[in-house]
Amino acid sequence: MRVLNKGFLKDELIGTYDFDLSYIYFQPKHVILHQWIAFSNPESKDFNEITCYLKLSISVAGPGDEQVSLNDELGPEKADAMVMMPPSIKK
Repeated sequence: MRVLNKGFLKDELIGTYDFDLSYIYFQPKHVILHQWIAFSNPESKDFNEITCYLKLSISVAGPGDEQVSLNDELGPEKADAMVMMPPSIKK
């Protein structure tokens, strides 16, 4: 996943995060719902600092799998919600 700041002539990279599809596929119902992700910019001098957060839902379906509805309804927010981040990022 890449987050870009759209520019007129050039897009500026804000941050990236790499997913392993097998991680998502082996979750219950092959889905992660309303998960916070911490992004970092590997091209900057401070590559191990968080540059943005994004809340997303992802479903991976294979042959014979039932589709899961990724609704946009907000679930209960938890103050101690888990944030997925690469191990190289400073917390």
